[in-house]
Amino acid sequence: MTKPAGTDSYLGLYFWAAFVVICLWLYYLNPTFFEPDNIRGWFGDNLYLGLLIYVALFCVRAFTLIPHTPLLVTGILVFPPLPLFFANLLGVNGTVAIIYFLSRRLHFDRYFDTRYPLQIGKLSQLLRNREFPVIVLWSFALVLPTDLIVYVCSVLRIRPIKAFVGVSIGEGVISALYIFGGAAGVEWLLEQ
Repeated sequence: MTKPAGTDSYLGLYFWAAFVVICLWLYYLNPTFFEPDNIRGWFGDNLYLGLLIYVALFCVRAFTLIPHTPLLVTGILVFPPLPLFFANLLGVNGTVAIIYFLSRRLHFDRYFDTRYPLQIGKLSQLLRNREFPVIVLWSFALVLPTDLIVYVCSVLRIRPIKAFVGVSIGEGVISALYIFGGAAGVEWLLEQ
């Protein structure tokens, strides 16, 4: 039995819409739960469950191709820095796996080819010359979409281990700067 055309292309939208509907429903049932002190307290009492939810949201984000920075900033406000850092790395690797192994099935090829044709051409040429350093540096750069480098690695059939390790190093360094620097900044602001 064949699936209707275009079903997979809406998968990310379905996940995102379901998440928004669940959050709105929870807000309707208990609006005080969403106050910042209550959220921080709940995640403090349920750290491992909270980190699991964070990693799940991080991976679902891969289907939507939304940048992970808003989720990371939220995590900085809610979680202790070290567990957040490891959860963030787990989420990064989950995202790499989703994009690397499912990019054609989820029609990311159409998205990236129409949205970033010039960047894909330049990136493909760079990757043919120096795969690993380009992956690491691209993943570290704040203004460049990491999902794009993973997609190009998948298209060019660069070994998955290079994509995973390269993105982990680049995203790990930038995430450490965000998380530990952001946590120190939040702590400083709360002391003022």
